[in-house]
Amino acid sequence: MKAPRQATIRSVLRAAIGTYRRRFGRIVVAAIVVFAPIDLVVTLATDAARHVADNADVLSTVVWVTDTAVSVAGTILSLILFAGVIDRFVAVDQHGHEEARLRDVLRGLPTARLVLAGILAAALTLAGLLLFLVPGFVLMVLFSVVGPLVVIEDLGAWASLLRSARLVWPHFFLALTVVLIPAMLEQELSSWLERFSWYEHPLVHLPMDVASTILVGGLIGVIEVTLAHALIADHRRRHGGGELEGPNAPAEVSSRRMGSVTESGPPIAHGTASGEGI
Repeated sequence: MKAPRQATIRSVLRAAIGTYRRRFGRIVVAAIVVFAPIDLVVTLATDAARHVADNADVLSTVVWVTDTAVSVAGTILSLILFAGVIDRFVAVDQHGHEEARLRDVLRGLPTARLVLAGILAAALTLAGLLLFLVPGFVLMVLFSVVGPLVVIEDLGAWASLLRSARLVWPHFFLALTVVLIPAMLEQELSSWLERFSWYEHPLVHLPMDVASTILVGGLIGVIEVTLAHALIADHRRRHGGGELEGPNAPAEVSSRRMGSVTESGPPIAHGTASGEGI
């Protein structure tokens, strides 16, 4: 087993980077499937917004706010979807679960719940950013493991947001360090590249933006899933194993109930008591 034994910055990053390296090919393919379409739409939308802002000074503030909102919402939604997709890969690498094909994972994914959770998380985060800025960043941290929780614990959209906040709050600095800071650094890299004239050409910055999102976003997604498993295990330890049964059972306990993947059906969820597909 390669899962972190404790919910610490070092253990989470070490386990996540190891999984990212060992499962790089499958993670990149999953990242292309999830990130590329969303990132392309976000990039085109923000480019259009900036073009309008350049030609209409009166609307520049409104357009800037819209540009930022689209970018933040796209990032949150794509990360939640991606974390849900690759939870199986992390479980295979860190917890010794059965291997699953990406096609089977996608077929059994609770896509509707992941999308709804992403929309709710994005809406609440944007409201926090627009009101006083700081609450938005706090919510981004508190919702950092929403995607994995939808899959691991078979939760609904709203329940996954509440559960994520409860798990993350005692480890706020940990989640801030391993999830939010890398995501912000990726955004800062894009902003830095925009200073160069050669980067402005669509044939240059579009592929670079998508590639950066796939590679960096892929790593952040693995970190989110690793963090989710670590926080669930830590919560169980702190509460004396009070969540060993039911839909919120931790992965290492529920894995004993998990069936194997078959050619004729989707994979069985490894963190659910009901045995529904992920």
